[in-house]
Amino acid sequence: MKTILAVDDQSEVLNMIVELLIDEGYEVYPARTTARAFALLHQMKFDLILLDVLMPGMSGIEFLDYSKKQTWYEKTPVIFVSSETDFKTIAQAINLGAESYIKKPVEKEVLLAKINAVLSK
Repeated sequence: MKTILAVDDQSEVLNMIVELLIDEGYEVYPARTTARAFALLHQMKFDLILLDVLMPGMSGIEFLDYSKKQTWYEKTPVIFVSSETDFKTIAQAINLGAESYIKKPVEKEVLLAKINAVLSK
């Protein structure tokens, strides 16, 4: 079973993603803060991380930048799921190593297709 870390500070979005992915057979670990996400990353290995850009404290971009420099994490794929539409931010996310970027509100079929594409590599 593939494990996914879902990081989003909006409870309704996080709950929807978690429920959708559990229904699809994934093991999903939610985190409402980047601090919680780091704690989970230190506890176990994930096959994929879904990450929001606009997070309190450390942004998703800062989280990705820091995390990709850590040997225990550098190869874990990341898909951003965010309402951020600034093209510079999206380009920065991709340049830092994000696999993809999905705009909120999330279309379930698009999310599943991108997850399946990343996990099948």
